[in-house]
Amino acid sequence: MAFTNVAVIGAGGALGKVLVQELLASSQPKFTITVLARPSSSYTPPSENVKVAKQDLADHAGMVSTLRGIDAVIMTQGVDADLEATSRTIVEAAIEAGVKMVMPSDYGSKDTPMFIQVYTAKPKIRAFVEEKAKEGKITYTIIKNGPFTEMPLEGPFGIDAKAKKATLYGDPSRKFNTTSTLSIARAIIGVLRSPTQFANRVLYIHDTYTSQREMLDIVEEATGGAPFEITRVGTEEFGRACVEGLGRGEWTFANMIGAIQASIFGAEGAADWDENDDSVAVGLTRVDLRGELLKQLKRTV
Repeated sequence: MAFTNVAVIGAGGALGKVLVQELLASSQPKFTITVLARPSSSYTPPSENVKVAKQDLADHAGMVSTLRGIDAVIMTQGVDADLEATSRTIVEAAIEAGVKMVMPSDYGSKDTPMFIQVYTAKPKIRAFVEEKAKEGKITYTIIKNGPFTEMPLEGPFGIDAKAKKATLYGDPSRKFNTTSTLSIARAIIGVLRSPTQFANRVLYIHDTYTSQREMLDIVEEATGGAPFEITRVGTEEFGRACVEGLGRGEWTFANMIGAIQASIFGAEGAADWDENDDSVAVGLTRVDLRGELLKQLKRTV
């Protein structure tokens, strides 16, 4: 039986916004949607059919009251210093409230050594929900999706279409999985439709399987065909330097994103897994990478 009464935490973020829209658009099943927002939040729901509960996530009694009657809690909040503590609080309140399933904010790539230097809280949160599931108190589903498909042009993944420059990390022909926020949202809905099938599992999904070189070729062709100015970065030394910086407490954006880049594009292959993953099971299809990149170019060039 589908879980149709859902609570979303982090609805104002990149994934959360898309998820709420997809939940609203669903007719099979129809969802009852509650967004949990901090009391200071300025979040405005996209529809009157979304209930907004202003709730201090650290207020256990208030959280229990808010979550009573909810089938599933979906966490999409970003990574910050409070993620582990906040996630534990949410799960504990969900258990007391009788929630059937939680989906922690554990999106991303595999737990490779460099990747978990940045996302230190995620394995701890996963271990916590796994423990609660073994005790029979709640179920969970975790989704691993690789980098967002939207990120290569809009984020720090090396292609600057305006300047016609690109930074290529490691072997630019190395393949990796990506998933758009829309596909991740649809995968979450796929889980909610058949929660028993995906209970207490880590799912791996994707909607493209590509490489830096393939993406750059598409962008070069779409912007006139002239080769971009390319900077090459070796991932081993680069990644080691970033991880050492994190180890010294230097939590700069450069160190964090550098460790992620080295982990995904280097030998660790943090976003490289079997194409025959869980994507089809949750209802995903491949997206047209060229079409997706052309849409991004219209927004950025």
